[in-house]
Amino acid sequence: ATTALLERALPAAALVTTAGFEDLLYIGRQARPDLYALTVEKPAPLIPRERTIGARERLDAQGVALEPLTEAEIARVITALRDMQVEAVALCLLHAYAHPAHERALAQAIRAALPELFVTASHELVPAPGEVERAQTTSTNAAIGPVMSRYMKNLMSRVQPKTLEIFLSSGGVGAVEQVAQAPIHTVLSGPAGGVVGALEAARTLGEARVITLDMGGTSTDVSLHDGAPSLREEADLDGVRVLVPTLDIFTVGAGGGSLARLDAGGALKVGPASAGADPGPACYGRGGEGATVTDAHVVLGRLRPERFLGGARALDAEAARRAVAALAAPLGLSVEEVALGILQIADAAMGRAIKVISLERGHDPGDFAMVSFGGAGGLHACRLAEALGIPRVVVPRHPGLLSAWGMLHAPRATHLSRAVLLRLDTTDALDAEALREAAERLRAEAADALDHHPNIKHAWSAELRYLGQSFTCRVPLTPRDALAAFEDPADAFAQAHARQYGWRDDARPIELVTLRLVATLPRPHTPSRDDATAQGQPPETVLACFHDSAPLPTALLDRAWIDAQPAETQQEMLIGPAIITEYSGTTILPPGWRGEVRAGHMLLRKEDV
Repeated sequence: ATTALLERALPAAALVTTAGFEDLLYIGRQARPDLYALTVEKPAPLIPRERTIGARERLDAQGVALEPLTEAEIARVITALRDMQVEAVALCLLHAYAHPAHERALAQAIRAALPELFVTASHELVPAPGEVERAQTTSTNAAIGPVMSRYMKNLMSRVQPKTLEIFLSSGGVGAVEQVAQAPIHTVLSGPAGGVVGALEAARTLGEARVITLDMGGTSTDVSLHDGAPSLREEADLDGVRVLVPTLDIFTVGAGGGSLARLDAGGALKVGPASAGADPGPACYGRGGEGATVTDAHVVLGRLRPERFLGGARALDAEAARRAVAALAAPLGLSVEEVALGILQIADAAMGRAIKVISLERGHDPGDFAMVSFGGAGGLHACRLAEALGIPRVVVPRHPGLLSAWGMLHAPRATHLSRAVLLRLDTTDALDAEALREAAERLRAEAADALDHHPNIKHAWSAELRYLGQSFTCRVPLTPRDALAAFEDPADAFAQAHARQYGWRDDARPIELVTLRLVATLPRPHTPSRDDATAQGQPPETVLACFHDSAPLPTALLDRAWIDAQPAETQQEMLIGPAIITEYSGTTILPPGWRGEVRAGHMLLRKEDV
């Protein structure tokens, strides 16, 4: 789904909306992606104007029919779709999120008359206010629907259906039938597995407040979780805003393969361009000539050529040095100085990303532990933590494989929502009939999605705002009286609003906009990752550069060897400067840092912290 969307390799789809709103996707929100850009190119909508049909019907915000949807109009829409020869259709009628009668009738008629079409109705996929985002979400799901349907059918023909689950962008897994109808829930699932694995590793060490650092070959993903997985209800998919529950992950173009270069003014830059997997960094020996972050680590002795991939493949240290030397010559600096500069620039980019998810949202990084994973995460984690005042770093076992391991821990989950416009300052607002009815409907839908299992866990939340505002804050809701009502969330909302925007107004009425439910079915067991037979290589002493270009005697440790030692010996060995190698990653322990092994995970900290 992700590849099809980014490459725009999509089948023809149509959009049916209320007459007069045919330009909804083109007008959008008119938000400028770059405030000072003189020329802005908006991404083209996934469904062009010529395949947009305006249905002559209209309901007002209270569900009153201003213009009825007639049988003749339904027949006209079906004829137009048949003539277009599309594979999918998105239905997004005005106010259908709250009053879906017209949209439901149209969807039923199209499915009966044109069963070969992939039909997405907005009230089924995303029953939430916001005409533009609802139309973009529905159109995106329809556009990728045929692609995913073919993929699912092929997959199902090759595996036993009872063994197949699909990982979702929200960090849970869904049934094949669920994903087949709503494939948009998979488009950001790639980095989500690592976050689930990181939170599981942190949980075993008693760490509830976590910043994750997932550094791979082309980019770094960071996220912050304060006691529970942080979710957002909208995402940007290649310039298109969609209402999809996803783990709150921020990405920056800095990875092990990020290329270093000199700009027109002679300044050293790193990324976002990448050497890719082929040819890759110069040290891979596959024809790459540009200097990358990985090459800088090789030059400084921090990434050991003989230990790469657990010794299964050697790196070309001379090729890495030549690539960095090409940048050093015009700068009049040593190769080591430029290599350090490359790493400092990469660290600055990742540090800014962590500040976006922490300081800019009212969180002090010093109150969190960092969980580092990905093939390159351990090479930078301690330096980043030190610069940001993060006191502890957790490096899980097999950090480069954590995303796959995390998927095995992911619960079955379904994310549901219902629009409920309700002022909280009215009498018994939280016991209102509309709220009780919405909660009961969501609970019933969750039970259907999770096969009415007796161990379903329910997490309720609400989107709240001060009366008159356009944007909301999400806060948890606590049920009372067997779900007949909820505890008053006013104070929790005021605190969240003050943290995010810097102020609160206790005299201003609060409005509940959307009720949300996350229903999960936890895994019955925890997969094991023990390597009982691995012995590892004994320690060595090598030379490596850390804070400056002067090499220091450094312990070269094999993680499997560390794991085989008694706890007292492990603590004596994990003292910086040290380089810890394993098959899927390398971890740098700078001078002044020490570590210990707990439950198979390394816990690293500054000695004076």
